[in-house]
Amino acid sequence: MQAIRPLLPLLFAAAGCQTYTPAPVDLLLHAHEFAARLPDAAALQAFAERLGPPGPEATGFVVEDGLSLAEARYVALLYNPALGVLRQQAAVAAATAEFAGRWQDAQLGGSVTRVLENLAAHPWIVAGDLTLTLPITGLPGLEQALAGSQHAAALLDVRRAEAEVLDQLDAAWVRFSAATTRVDLLGALLQRLDELDRIASNLADARTLNRLEARVFTLAKVQHQIELAAAEGAARAAELRLRELLGMPPAAPLRLVALLVVPDRAPAAAAAALPAHCRRVDRARLNHDVAERGLQLAIRRQWPELSLQPGWQEEDAEPRLGLGFSLPLPLWNRNAQEIAERRAARAAAAAGLQEQLELASHELAQADAAALAVVAQRRLLDERLLPLAEQQLADAHHLAELGQLDVLLILDAVTRAHTAQLAVIAAAEAEAAAVVARNALFWPSLAASVSEPE
Repeated sequence: MQAIRPLLPLLFAAAGCQTYTPAPVDLLLHAHEFAARLPDAAALQAFAERLGPPGPEATGFVVEDGLSLAEARYVALLYNPALGVLRQQAAVAAATAEFAGRWQDAQLGGSVTRVLENLAAHPWIVAGDLTLTLPITGLPGLEQALAGSQHAAALLDVRRAEAEVLDQLDAAWVRFSAATTRVDLLGALLQRLDELDRIASNLADARTLNRLEARVFTLAKVQHQIELAAAEGAARAAELRLRELLGMPPAAPLRLVALLVVPDRAPAAAAAALPAHCRRVDRARLNHDVAERGLQLAIRRQWPELSLQPGWQEEDAEPRLGLGFSLPLPLWNRNAQEIAERRAARAAAAAGLQEQLELASHELAQADAAALAVVAQRRLLDERLLPLAEQQLADAHHLAELGQLDVLLILDAVTRAHTAQLAVIAAAEAEAAAVVARNALFWPSLAASVSEPE
């Protein structure tokens, strides 16, 4: 019994160890649940309250009447699968930070020796010792600080991914809205051409217009029907991309409300706000902080840690207690390699931080220039080209109703009006894209509080 006494601490420690439990993934069940998924109003409301004071779009989600862009932003943050993966990965960093800096486990050692001489009355010598490392240099605190900084970087990666999903959602919503508007415009154009085709057919029957001229509208109608089929395909593809970002199944009965305008969320003094509110700069700043704490930890590791070794020995039926110690001497190694690497990593992180600020400044200037150019183009389209094209179309249509049908003139008027409307849509899409590019430099307030999964 006395011989197993040194093993008792090991037995008690083993009793407190965790056990493994498998957790297989049921993909068939998930596929069934995903196919039936729809935005849940109660879950969205609770999620919006977690993010902070909700806006007017979050005071009552009603998805049955159509999903607006403002509501879709909450849906994407809650259901987007890529964000769910990143939040779980951030939980790994959280676990690392929670248990970082703990003392090293004690090490139990022992030996059993038999004296071979027959003269010994007690031929067995039993000894045991327990090695305890004392963190006298404050190493655990620095390990906790480094793990905390890495956890903050992981949370910032989640927040940045959330912001990128919101930007992608804005851009995809504009593309979807532009595509559906083009479908509507082609439908309206085909209606006009159909009316003109009937008028031309009636005039041809009355022999006031020859069949060759009357057929021009039929040919134009067929051509634009082909364009309509392509436009409907593009609109469907844009809608499927939106559903992917929203985390909704492709066949979900969900109506999306088109919107060609994206709100400008960049600060008023955008250039001055870059160092404090820019996504790129914040991530590079955290990289530098991690590198700084890593160097601090590497320098501290060159200092030795004291290990105590209280022991017990039984020889000739006489128990003995002892105390040993070990203290590494920093004479040659002194953790020089890690320190040099960490110092170089800090310098690289500092250069990266400066680089990101410069890149953000250039991107902001480019986004501003693009927005100004598109705004000027759209103003000319709205104030000059579109009214003239509509007026020309109205005059030509009026003449057609009076029986004065100039086929080439009215077809040109219809085509020019349609082209002007398409140009307005393209300009609105380009303007929204410029706003999205400007917004992408800064943090959206909506994603500011999203962190780990509950």
